[in-house]
Amino acid sequence: MPLPFFLLACLLLWRVVFAGQVFIPAHFLYHLAPWSQSRLPEDRPTWNPLMYDSVGQFYPWRKFAAETLRSGSLPLWNPFQFSGTPFVANSQSAVLYPGNLLYYLMDPARAAGWSVILHLTLAASFMYLFLLALGVSRMAGVFGGIAYAFSTWQISWLHLPTFLATSCWLPLALYGTLRLFAPDSDPANRRWLTAVGLGFTLGMAMLAGHLQIAFYVLLATGLLALYLTAARLRERSGRTAVCAWIGLLGALALTGMIAAPQVLPSLELSRQSHRAAPVSVQGYAAYTAYAVSLPSLVTLFLPDFYGNPSLAGATYFGTSRGNMYFNYAENALYLGLPTLLFAVFALLRRRQPGRMIPFLGGLALLSLLLALGTAVCALLYFYVPGFGQSGSPGRALVLWAFAMSALGALGYEKLAQDAAAPARTALVAVTLPVIACVFLAMLGQADVQHAERTMTGFSWRPQIPRQAGLFALSGLMLMALASGRMRTGWMTALPIGLLALDLFANGVNFNPTAARAEVYPSTASIAFLQERAGHDRIMPVHTRNWSFFGPDAALPPNSALALGLRDVQGYDSLFPGQYKAFMNRIAGEGRDASPPEVGNMVFARDPSSPLVRLAGVRYLISPSPLSLPDTRETVLDNLYLYELIGAPGRAQVMGGAEGSAAWREDSPTRVTLTVTADAPGALTLADQFYPGWRAAVNGRDAPIERVNGIFRQVPIPAGESVVAFVYRPASFQVGLYLMLTALSVGAFCMTLRLAFWRDASRSS
Repeated sequence: MPLPFFLLACLLLWRVVFAGQVFIPAHFLYHLAPWSQSRLPEDRPTWNPLMYDSVGQFYPWRKFAAETLRSGSLPLWNPFQFSGTPFVANSQSAVLYPGNLLYYLMDPARAAGWSVILHLTLAASFMYLFLLALGVSRMAGVFGGIAYAFSTWQISWLHLPTFLATSCWLPLALYGTLRLFAPDSDPANRRWLTAVGLGFTLGMAMLAGHLQIAFYVLLATGLLALYLTAARLRERSGRTAVCAWIGLLGALALTGMIAAPQVLPSLELSRQSHRAAPVSVQGYAAYTAYAVSLPSLVTLFLPDFYGNPSLAGATYFGTSRGNMYFNYAENALYLGLPTLLFAVFALLRRRQPGRMIPFLGGLALLSLLLALGTAVCALLYFYVPGFGQSGSPGRALVLWAFAMSALGALGYEKLAQDAAAPARTALVAVTLPVIACVFLAMLGQADVQHAERTMTGFSWRPQIPRQAGLFALSGLMLMALASGRMRTGWMTALPIGLLALDLFANGVNFNPTAARAEVYPSTASIAFLQERAGHDRIMPVHTRNWSFFGPDAALPPNSALALGLRDVQGYDSLFPGQYKAFMNRIAGEGRDASPPEVGNMVFARDPSSPLVRLAGVRYLISPSPLSLPDTRETVLDNLYLYELIGAPGRAQVMGGAEGSAAWREDSPTRVTLTVTADAPGALTLADQFYPGWRAAVNGRDAPIERVNGIFRQVPIPAGESVVAFVYRPASFQVGLYLMLTALSVGAFCMTLRLAFWRDASRSS
């Protein structure tokens, strides 16, 4: 069954498969210098800050990881951003996730699209498998697989690959939980093997890169286990429940071991990151202020009620619960009108044995309560360690997409197979959404009227005929199925076709692509810096903030990573808080190095700060002229490039001695220099101090001291010495040992299973 889903995924990404494009929104680069010089403003796409992260974060990370692995090293450390920063500890780097092999085996830019196709196929196939385990027909399984994999939630997050790579494992995790709690009377049930499979499934979700979505996968798994425990106890099958919980605990232990080399470094970094702070009432208020607003639920019926960033003249203008700037993806509720109507029908006909309607309905309700920022959020925010550092409440809509897709499939199954479906229930299933849509549209009408007055050419009304027609067709199909007039032959497949058309019409052009040559193309200024910066750093100067409506910046954070340049800036969801403090010092008294719009970025604000030279900077880049002494100016691509004359660079001899340092090796996890000093002193390396770095002088271990509050320094003797820095984080080494142990357990279980099959075939 995966083949039809694969073909649908290829059809969705037709520009990648048939037109040779890459699934990277590289056109957003043309808002930024130096690339902005080659495009007129009217030729640039509408700015989308979340979608920009694909080219501003994920592509540079994947490219760096692929190049480092091909060189024979593990990308544990990123030397190109934040004056050096942990890389594996950034969970979204997902270096150890098997699904990212595509990036390592082919051009990372081209791999992006094929990774999406792979994970869409997995999401749909795993949903199909889960639904078949509930006892539905294959047609209903196809319906649910399409609804989940191609829902607006999945499609609007595609350019941030860790979302889909994590969420695709949710149905398989719940399938494994179903099998784990299956009655003992099932002759095919080998609970221990199911537990191992569940452990590996959850381990893949943890390694895939988005820990918040992985948490929701674990949450749904735990809730289903509790639901099935209650069901087994009602059946007086307490032994089954106990054995299942033993298997579940074993699966969770296996999950932790598999994910350990990713999770342990992330936990180490999170404790000292820029986000590390005790939870507070003020922090909770800020967290829920970015929740989905109640009127936004109208997008269940009218997905473009607040605009759509992929449509000309319909820029998204929705706001959060706290009336803050919002993004279309944070409010992605739409699952297709057939899914919605069939799900409502399933809830109205909830008394279906073995269908788990109450669980799925409760999961859908829970996800909405979390996304809306209700009091339920407080339980997670205050009592789940680390949850306060997660993204917006709207990310919980992954559970909504799953639960409602499953309910839609169950409603479709009930209508197609059960001749006893009453027409009055079907009529109520059509009427209730109409009432809800009118009510929610009235709540949001004031926002729409304001947008129509202030946004040129915007109107939400053109979508009404399309959605009304889709709703009418969906309602007619529901009523026809309930009456028994569509339960023969090919006619039962019509709702599947309508759902696919509905979701494809809404999402096929949502995600932009680009030609391969448009992904970080070289320019005169970039070539100049690549030729002359060498081992030292660059520092783009930003005097303005990062606008949600199109930033004014040159070589923004993380672009240097894609270009092989070392930068003092950075952009990451986790980076050391000590570095944020250092960049605040460069910015000057009372100034924040992070723009107010994006706290995960750090900018260089003040080029005249004496700390600039201490950071190993050799070149300053500015979109406007700077009046600085001891600099040499070059103008390229309308950018002003300033070489700092006499800059000491990243490595210098200090501590009362004079001398020089020559580079021998400068790789991500190993730095080696030959140092000459006229007296005992110290070598200062302007790379960030962080646990896991070790130093050796002439082959003997040497202590690393923190200097200037942020950088590394080691003592050196007089004369010529070889100084080596090596990054060997204990958190990763322990995690790798645990992962290898887990893989050994998995290999042993598979060998045992094969032996059982062989013995069974011989005895038969």
